[in-house]
Amino acid sequence: MANDRLFVAQVVLAIEEQWFVPGTGGPPIRTERHYALDAMLFAAVDEEQAYRTVSDWLANEGFSDSHHDGPGDLTRIFAIGIHQLEEVGRLSALPAAVHEQYGVSLPGFYLDDVDASGAPIVRNKEDLEVFRLLRMSRG
Repeated sequence: MANDRLFVAQVVLAIEEQWFVPGTGGPPIRTERHYALDAMLFAAVDEEQAYRTVSDWLANEGFSDSHHDGPGDLTRIFAIGIHQLEEVGRLSALPAAVHEQYGVSLPGFYLDDVDASGAPIVRNKEDLEVFRLLRMSRG
């Protein structure tokens, strides 16, 4: 495992507040949606395994939750898709890298990387940074 490469995945989450007519379980009468990015650092053998890992998280609803603690009657949280996937180094190099002057550089989020509704862009596999760089390195 010491040779595993480290990746950071940014996943677009929807946080949806729902309001219902009191005493009913029917469809919501009002909804309000906001978005967030969740970033995870994890190890994988290569780009393909990293992508499969994140895709499996999404397919198994690993980012889904709901509760009644928000301003609405129900708050639902669920993943929309992958915003970005980047390699950040090797697992074996991490202990030394965190002590360098600026530590380990992690992917950022650019404020203009949103769609017309203001949601962070969900990219196709070939548009993710790790695959774009792989294409460039192969010529």
